Amino acid sequence: MKELLEKLNDSQREAVLYNDGPSLIIAGAGSGKTRVLTYKIAALLKSGLPPWTIMALTFTNKAAREMKERIASLVDPAAAARLWMGTFHSIFLRMLRSEAALLGYPANFTIYDTADSKNLLKSIIKDMNLDDKVYKVGTVQARISAAKNDLISPEAYANNGPRQLEDIQARRPLLKEVYKRYTERCRLASAMDFDDILLMTNILFRDHPEVLEAYQDRFRFILVDEYQDTNFSQYLIVKKLSEKHHRVCVVGDDSQSIYSFRGANIDNILKFKENYPESRLFKLEQNYRSTQTIVNAANSLISKNKGQIHKTVFSKNDVGQRIKVFSAYSDIEEGFIVANRIQEMHLSSYDPLNNFVILYRTNAQSRIFEESLRKRNLPYRVYGGLSFYQRKEIKDVIAYLRLLLNADDEEAFKRVVNYPARGIGDTTQQKLVSAASSQQVGMGALLSNLALYNVPINAGTTRKLEAFATLMNDLRALVPHRNVYELTNDLLAKTGLLNDLKLDTSMEAISRKENIQELLAGMNDFVNDKLEEGNNAVYLSDYLAEVSLLTDQDEEKSAEGDRVTMMTI
Repeated sequence: MKELLEKLNDSQREAVLYNDGPSLIIAGAGSGKTRVLTYKIAALLKSGLPPWTIMALTFTNKAAREMKERIASLVDPAAAARLWMGTFHSIFLRMLRSEAALLGYPANFTIYDTADSKNLLKSIIKDMNLDDKVYKVGTVQARISAAKNDLISPEAYANNGPRQLEDIQARRPLLKEVYKRYTERCRLASAMDFDDILLMTNILFRDHPEVLEAYQDRFRFILVDEYQDTNFSQYLIVKKLSEKHHRVCVVGDDSQSIYSFRGANIDNILKFKENYPESRLFKLEQNYRSTQTIVNAANSLISKNKGQIHKTVFSKNDVGQRIKVFSAYSDIEEGFIVANRIQEMHLSSYDPLNNFVILYRTNAQSRIFEESLRKRNLPYRVYGGLSFYQRKEIKDVIAYLRLLLNADDEEAFKRVVNYPARGIGDTTQQKLVSAASSQQVGMGALLSNLALYNVPINAGTTRKLEAFATLMNDLRALVPHRNVYELTNDLLAKTGLLNDLKLDTSMEAISRKENIQELLAGMNDFVNDKLEEGNNAVYLSDYLAEVSLLTDQDEEKSAEGDRVTMMTI
């Protein structure tokens, strides 16, 4: 034991040795959090606690594997192997396999991954004849997941006023029925999805107190990593399991909570003392990873947080280089300065472009940097996402503009005719394409006189197509009188594109709205630049020519090589 403790600083040692009740370890970035967790478990094992009585919950499988390997190197590898260590989902899946019969499931029940879940939801949406442009699978899945993480059953969901109001406002009043059918279909298939693992664990503990008590007696010490990223369902499981012995240790940092969009509840860590009144607080404040300059800057920024557990992070490393800060007059100047700086360092110091990264808050902010890098022929890649002009919502708007300029643009027509949803499905679109091809006419001419060309569609669909054609003709009449910025604002309003995004409150929709606002800002810049160059008017065709070059460059730069990396924080 002495050898273990000698490798820890005073704060780490104090946190490792306290095992008499609930404890919260606030671990600043680079403060040795993983070391404290592994040494704490190793110390518990060395004190004689059987490994099967220790439960350690991690955020990722990778973290669990690494911690197990470290513990195995500190104590008996056989003991490390018998720990109940893993993610919430892996640990409680193991538990549910043993208790499945109590919940009406076979022990070999199936686990549906995200793709399985989406496929089932697609099937249900189709069976219910719902518009999949309104009942988007990703959004429906997210709503159901959020409900499960808040322990809301389909029945409770149907009677939950705020959630029903949100669904009605988003034109999804039947989402409650989708949730109900999804749950029924999963049950019939003897399947659970990832969220069910935690939901069913809570139900097991609620409905079978004797099972809960057995596990309370079994697990005499519970440790939780990344506690700031736990949701309500996870909080409740830990709370129930530790109610008898109160020996629970959670580790995290309220300053590093980034998963609220997945249901993580920052109050779990902020209100730990309230939930566990007898708990002790330990702070790991020495940063071993960064220079003091970086630590000071981070402290200054995070000090503005209104709700936080105060800590003073410090570093004994070198002071390091000073952080350079510049304030630009506009986003255009910001992109110009950043791209120039990268180009200068790349050429003067022979620094490979792979050494450079541009970080920004939201995806929408990538546009200005992408365009600045392109102008200097500096290749880049957008990490974990699409470049700006390849994003769906941007391509949708561009397709509308293309169709205004060319009524016969078949690809643009197919992309936008049923977005937002107008009840003009794939079958109708295929009939139109076939009719245009067989009669050797453009799509614009076909739409202008559907009766003349004998397109085999019913009267209701004909009216919908005629309404779309009228909408496009009305917008087309504005083309000579509006610059591209003004025209696009009109287009967003008249087509219902903007309203469609406003009705969707998902994180993805918020990002799409930001991207469209950024597209409008780029259009405004384009118009102003052209006017400053002496052009009397700025035509839609000029803008589309520019954009077509940008999208071509997107395709060309897909190859690997030395390039700047761009990503959101």
